[in-house]
Amino acid sequence: MTHAADFLALSELLTAEPSLDAAIADAYRLRLTGTFPADLPRLIDAYREAAAQADPAAALQAALDADTALARAAKEAIAVWYTSEFTRPDNRTDPPDTPGHYRAGLIWKVIKAHPISAAPEPPAPSGYGYWTQHPEARTQTWTPSTTS
Repeated sequence: MTHAADFLALSELLTAEPSLDAAIADAYRLRLTGTFPADLPRLIDAYREAAAQADPAAALQAALDADTALARAAKEAIAVWYTSEFTRPDNRTDPPDTPGHYRAGLIWKVIKAHPISAAPEPPAPSGYGYWTQHPEARTQTWTPSTTS
């Protein structure tokens, strides 16, 4: 497999999300590799070794427990998937690189909300007052307003 495919599979294991977006995975892999040029490739190698074991999650956990640099890279990989940002080694935040990646953060699925500062897109109700309905209770179909 390629680094891109392995990073996607590693990310699915780390986040417990079975169908992550490959294009976003590649963007995140490139961002993390730029910040963790030695540790991210080692993390992918550790994943490859773990994937060959009977219990890949346990094998990867053992590798992370044995190497704090790998654990840090894994933590930041998880962070970028959930929030589209991560913390650099100098403790500065690397913010979301695109609004689309910010909106695609897994955190919104977990908390069952739309991204802050991004109104829900159709077919959910949108426009003034959309926040008065809980995201799961929204059953209306979106129709464009005909009044100004």
